[in-house]
Amino acid sequence: MTPYNFVDLADAPTAVFWVTNCCPVPADLHFIHVLRNIKRCLYESSYNGRVKFMVYDSTSPSLINENPPVENLVITRFPEGGDPFEKFKKIFVDIMEWSIDNPTPANILYISGDMNTYMTRLINQLGVVCYNTILCVRDSLTAFPTTGGRPFITRDFSFASSVWSWFELSHGRPPF
Repeated sequence: MTPYNFVDLADAPTAVFWVTNCCPVPADLHFIHVLRNIKRCLYESSYNGRVKFMVYDSTSPSLINENPPVENLVITRFPEGGDPFEKFKKIFVDIMEWSIDNPTPANILYISGDMNTYMTRLINQLGVVCYNTILCVRDSLTAFPTTGGRPFITRDFSFASSVWSWFELSHGRPPF
């Protein structure tokens, strides 16, 4: 595979894989507003290509209580308290299928607070084969300085090209 440049990524397709039980819809926002904020953040970060949302919901009651008329949105619902490995397997397979259907250059945004070893390796490997990998992590993995400065990540996610905290992304703010 040949390396991509930023111009290639600007118009490349982007998949958003969002695990809502780790990064739930904030109480002050509606599901549709969060989707719009994510799309706006991508656009403002110069990712202008087609965006597909893959949302994984296992919260009860669901914060996504309807199937909104949003283009390129797939919602997968899991039973509350279900087997976590089954959910992980579904997300893993969806990411792999999307990457096969969308060769590089392409962007993958993974939104989850659960960065287990297998998912970290998958996201890292996709970056190695020239996918632009973007992460959004739950706020507990970030530190918000009391001096009013920009938040920063408390773990090493150097394999990702950009990292957002969930609060920042869901509210339409730029990455770190």
